[in-house]
Amino acid sequence: MKRVGSQPAKIQKKYRVEDDAKDPIQVYCRIRPVQSNIESSCIKVVSDTELQIYCSADDRGISREGQFSYKKIFTEYESQEVVFQDMGLPLIEQLLTGKSSLIFAYGISGSGKSYTMTGNQEDGGIVGRCFDVIFNSIQNYQARRFTFKPDKLNGFDVHSMEDILFYSSEEFKNNVKNPSKTTKKKDGDADRIPFNYKITDIDQDVAYSVFISYVEIYHNYVYDLLEDVSDGEIRRNSKIIREDANGNMYVHGVNEQEVNNAVEAFEWLRKGQLRKRTAPTFLNMDSSRSHTVFTIRVVQAPLDTDGVSIVQDKKYTVVSQMSLVDLAGSERAGKAKTTGQRLQEAGEINKSLSNLKQCLKILYENQSSSNLRNIAEKIPYRTSRLTHLFKSFFEGSGSIRMLICINPLSEYTELLPVLQFGEMSGSVQVKRTTPLRMDIGLTPGRRKVIDIQSINRVPCVIEEGARFPQDNKINYESKENCFGSYLNLGPPLPDLNVDDLLDDEKRQQLVIALEQRIKKKEELREILINQSNDIRSQIIFLESNYSDAKQEINSLQILRDQDTNKVKQYQNKSFLLENEMASLKRKLEFLDSENKRLKSDLNAKDNMLNQVSVDKDLLKQKYNTKIVKKQEQLSREFKDKWKVQENEFEAKLQDKKRKLRHIKNIVESTENIPGHFSRRIVKRTLSDESLNKIQPVVNNDKPSDSKQNEPSQATLRYLRSRRSKSCDPHERWIEHKPPVPTPLQTIMQPKLKKRKSVTKLTDAKTVSNNGASKYCLLTQGSDEQGIPEAKLYKADIIQTMGGGAQVVFNDVETLKQDSPLGGSPVKNRIQAYNNELKAHRGSPDEIQAKCYGIQGGFTPRK
Repeated sequence: MKRVGSQPAKIQKKYRVEDDAKDPIQVYCRIRPVQSNIESSCIKVVSDTELQIYCSADDRGISREGQFSYKKIFTEYESQEVVFQDMGLPLIEQLLTGKSSLIFAYGISGSGKSYTMTGNQEDGGIVGRCFDVIFNSIQNYQARRFTFKPDKLNGFDVHSMEDILFYSSEEFKNNVKNPSKTTKKKDGDADRIPFNYKITDIDQDVAYSVFISYVEIYHNYVYDLLEDVSDGEIRRNSKIIREDANGNMYVHGVNEQEVNNAVEAFEWLRKGQLRKRTAPTFLNMDSSRSHTVFTIRVVQAPLDTDGVSIVQDKKYTVVSQMSLVDLAGSERAGKAKTTGQRLQEAGEINKSLSNLKQCLKILYENQSSSNLRNIAEKIPYRTSRLTHLFKSFFEGSGSIRMLICINPLSEYTELLPVLQFGEMSGSVQVKRTTPLRMDIGLTPGRRKVIDIQSINRVPCVIEEGARFPQDNKINYESKENCFGSYLNLGPPLPDLNVDDLLDDEKRQQLVIALEQRIKKKEELREILINQSNDIRSQIIFLESNYSDAKQEINSLQILRDQDTNKVKQYQNKSFLLENEMASLKRKLEFLDSENKRLKSDLNAKDNMLNQVSVDKDLLKQKYNTKIVKKQEQLSREFKDKWKVQENEFEAKLQDKKRKLRHIKNIVESTENIPGHFSRRIVKRTLSDESLNKIQPVVNNDKPSDSKQNEPSQATLRYLRSRRSKSCDPHERWIEHKPPVPTPLQTIMQPKLKKRKSVTKLTDAKTVSNNGASKYCLLTQGSDEQGIPEAKLYKADIIQTMGGGAQVVFNDVETLKQDSPLGGSPVKNRIQAYNNELKAHRGSPDEIQAKCYGIQGGFTPRK
């Protein structure tokens, strides 16, 4: 093989990371097609980029809704081809230019992720269409098999022609020994419809090779689906994830297969899908129990100066990859009805998806303008193998696209977190990488030159251009015929020697031949001049037509630009009107929901007020009943107290009447007693301690009748002054008396130990909040005879139910002051009694003497 030319190579990096330039993660959304129309679906497509979900009103009349925006929304009517053209085709173009990319499908179980990624035989998915486009584009620029070989460190070695022949012979021997492992075309491949699309804008001075790998992440362990194991054997050896010299993450020791066409790639894909872990659940008959990652790696190396061989230097090799990730669907155990091992698998799946959400969320928060922290939060990539494997993509080694798959049959609560995660992921920024070609200083287009030159030479057996020898032969013959028609200048010249020039006949033949050739030359010259004139006139005509057409095109372009501007203006107006209509519609729906909510709140408050009114009426009725019962109880108690006090007054009255009768008996018994004897008896009688003791009366001066001889039953107490005992020392009184009471100098004045003295009673709280149970009002005045007296109005203080107090008067005490000789109460009573007896017996002088004797004075003598 020839080496690189003598010009110095310009070594450049394979990728250039722009520090300031960032691209967001492009998020797409696809709605799964269903067999029948669903009227109760909670999904509504507003536009090509907006989606709305809503939940019907609950028992309280509250409805929920949400609106989300994405890069593009694929409805249930969009085909697999449309999805691939928008999502996968731009990434294939980037892949062939040396830029890596990542696509992963996310959604709940049964939302159509696996169908979108792999498809079926009749309608291929993103993976199958990627095969078709790649091999259709590099069909004429593929390197020989075994030109590149993985070095187990996420790189590739470039082999020479001798190594290529050696590895080819080894593969041929293995295929002969193990014919079962050779690639055979299945019957199902004939039914597969290829995707006929080709990318023409690729570098033709480069040789391409395609390698594929297929792994799954099960229970947070990585397993190789293309590992060479027998059917039914359990894969026990998991792979580890490492980081290469360029900072890219890869699965160490994974089996990478080189494929030369789409059929071979499909065969390996089918083998990996048969080893993939799937299980039936209640939601999906073929539910994925692991995350699968299918990687397509395109290796590119420049051709040498001859445009035939590949540059053997490894540093000029460009490797780009495209990872297609089919995430396992998140599911709820209650709805999927999983138990045992399936439940554990679902738990691991949900755990890894939750870690993916957390990583993207932290990325978004670190990039958000609202993040005021000086140090960005660390992203937990290593928590899960899924995020650890794609760490380099999140840090800027390639572009990322996400496909959110949703099922119209799903509920609002299941769709909401999926759509929220997709919208949040669309706000995450990833560093932009610009792929660079290896500029080794060689002339571009050298492969094309070599292909043209190979038309006139015999191709070598081992040369790649020896594929179509028939085409080369046909081109060569057509070339000879073309040149022969223009270089025929007449008959051929006769073969003459030097001696033949002396012969006239042969000399004449030569002259004739030369004349014919001259004549032919003149004819050809005339033809050439005529043709050149015609061509010149045609060129002039074409130039005039070209100038006219150019002017017309310019005018048409101006009109087109004007029309385009008008169309854009109308489109902008229509877009604004649609947005305004959508906002008004949302506002109307919001007002309707708010109206319903307010009506429900109003009804609830009316019901509450009615209930409060009913409770108030019941409480009022209850308290009225209690008040009536309490009034009846107080009335009965008052009547009982009144009866008790009436009985006490009656007993006191009877006692007074008894005392008066007793005094009357004493007076009557002393009428027949002599003066000197009666005074002694009366004195002795008044000095007795007991009033119930009977003292006999003996009259020796005058004989008396039978009544006078009988002993008297009346007795007298010792009359002495005493204090008023009408107040209980344990009771609390309110003493209401004048500000400056007149001193009466009396002995019988009340002595209140526990009292509160007031001069003016203006506030009712003085009575109700003082804790007193008795009330005493002191008034001073004069009686009918003009004698000063003081009256004590006594009352009971009864607490009421409302917190007040009621004053009930029950007694009156009267205090007077009089002279002992002139107006004492005893004298008045005796005088009144003597006046009554005066009309019946004796003279006033005797009665007066008796009264003085009772009072303890001396008997006046005439």
